[in-house]
Amino acid sequence: MRNNEQGRSMIEMLGVLAIVGVLSVGGIAGYSKAMNKFKTNKLIDQVNMITTNVRTLYSSQRTYNGLNNKLATQVGLIPAEMFEGTSNSEVTHVFGGTLTLDTANSDSWYYIEVEDVPSSACLSIVTTDWGGDSGSGLVGMYVGDTAGSIASASAPSSFDEDGTGGLYAPSALPMSIADSNTSCGTNGMRVIGWMFM
Repeated sequence: MRNNEQGRSMIEMLGVLAIVGVLSVGGIAGYSKAMNKFKTNKLIDQVNMITTNVRTLYSSQRTYNGLNNKLATQVGLIPAEMFEGTSNSEVTHVFGGTLTLDTANSDSWYYIEVEDVPSSACLSIVTTDWGGDSGSGLVGMYVGDTAGSIASASAPSSFDEDGTGGLYAPSALPMSIADSNTSCGTNGMRVIGWMFM
């Protein structure tokens, strides 16, 4: 009488586990890439929403007097998801870095600055067409590694066509892939800022 044992051998089981492992690694890498793309698009949407809200609220005003994070959160210019659990003056963006909305003591323009943006997301963000025409109100952009650089720009006239010091004039926007690759770098965190009138 012959005994037929059914089941899998150890080698077959190891083969199945190896295949499952390879698929899992691929899935995790794909998920990570998809999350980075989602966060990049979310940050672009957040900045666009804040800009639209500011322009709407201040459309009948002659100045941006008093505009800052605290006022913006109190009057609903910044979505609640960006400051929940913190004080109204501490606003964070989707990557977990700080977002600053302020006038830098010049009531004729305001800026939005985001810190701690991964270099991998920076390229997509700065090559977005933020609007360089007079209707958009954009008068300059900063890309670099120093927070507060856009606030220290004395006026829109200090923005360069070639991005010297990381300041870009509207005529140099949207940034070329080559310029943005240089400004964003290949790894680390970046600071991106927009100045609007």
